[in-house]
Amino acid sequence: MSGFWIGADPGGKDKFGLALLGDAGEVSCWTVSSVQQAVETLKNAMRQSEPLGLGIDAPMWWSARKGGGRKADDFLRQKCSVPSGTVQSANSLRGAALVGGALLASAMRQEYPNIPITETHPKALLIAMKCGGREFLRKYGISPNWNNEHERDAAIGAVSAREGFEGRWTIDLSKRRYESEQDPQIYWLAPVAYFWPERAVADGR
Repeated sequence: MSGFWIGADPGGKDKFGLALLGDAGEVSCWTVSSVQQAVETLKNAMRQSEPLGLGIDAPMWWSARKGGGRKADDFLRQKCSVPSGTVQSANSLRGAALVGGALLASAMRQEYPNIPITETHPKALLIAMKCGGREFLRKYGISPNWNNEHERDAAIGAVSAREGFEGRWTIDLSKRRYESEQDPQIYWLAPVAYFWPERAVADGR
């Protein structure tokens, strides 16, 4: 392999999913308990290889408006038929995802300064595409290989990173923002994208 696409589903003890997607479509998954353990696991698995991109299942920029809602989240609810219970504002989420997502991005950028990062939302993506996790991965030529939901979401995150950074997913939700939102191109974790497939949008826009 010349490199790996990484997916991460940040969570707490035994709920932090990781996935490595290789050039040939092979996937390896792990469940860990912390950002530190996640970074060590990824470094050991990749050995001397450079990561090609990282998809993190957590809000990667935030909003100062009432309720903390973002325009990207409104887009998913309004244009992709994703229910509000699945796409929540950062103010409504548990701390493990928020803190773990930001810390993982920061730690990986320390290890790999040029690693491209995209936000992902696997559960919303499966709803929008009207399919299950195994069906989704097969659509993209990947054999499902996970032990739990956290690893599944990490595997989908790795696919999201690959498809976005290789130019096949052309929608970047990080460019759809209200004035009260952080700009993920210039803030402290910048740059961060949020790629989304056109086929998952109800009206194609």
